[in-house]
Amino acid sequence: MEHGHTGVIAVVPMKPLSSSKTRLARTLTDQERFDLTIGMLRWVVTASVSQVDACWVVGGDERVRLATEDAGGVWRQDLGKDLNETLALAFQRVFNQGRAGLYLAGDLPFLKSADVHNMIQSSRRNTNITLAPARKDSGTNSILVPRGLPFQPELGPRSFQRHLAQSARLGVSVAMCYSPGLGFDLDTFDDLETYESMEPGLLARLVPSWAEPSSGLPSKPLFPPGGNRE
Repeated sequence: MEHGHTGVIAVVPMKPLSSSKTRLARTLTDQERFDLTIGMLRWVVTASVSQVDACWVVGGDERVRLATEDAGGVWRQDLGKDLNETLALAFQRVFNQGRAGLYLAGDLPFLKSADVHNMIQSSRRNTNITLAPARKDSGTNSILVPRGLPFQPELGPRSFQRHLAQSARLGVSVAMCYSPGLGFDLDTFDDLETYESMEPGLLARLVPSWAEPSSGLPSKPLFPPGGNRE
């Protein structure tokens, strides 16, 4: 589904739910972990679709596909053997369509349409590389790459410095975007607790069924009195 004429296609790589957010498996049931992963994906797709020509979600499984399409995105099968190869191949397909590529992590629970807009505006008509650093682990939560630029994603811990260094080698100017929406990704139960305290009701926003007493989810209170759920 095409949404605009910004010259940008967003790319959100995803894993199958069974292998997504595994660090949450100690404190959430599989179903809770899957529901939360899907809730964040839907939030990211919904925040981006009004700002880009299209939002591609690449990889995942049938539930990822259905959630993507329901939120207005386009689902594509996995393209590579790992996250970075998948993103590089997706960017090449984006370039082949005459667009710039915008990587967005699928686990940004505070992302707003304005954040996506700012990433695009910072690229100065898609001539700059734009990077959004993660608030922890020096990772990178979003990258805008102008069409045809031979930039290779190097996602993972400390990737922000690697992306800066690669941009310098390419001789391309870099813009940086900082915001809670782009900076806070969710990987651990500590993240979940912190973000719920930052925005009470966050969990119910991401997974509305958790707010319904009859839903049975989560199976126990996520934040019981007196400490973390174990």
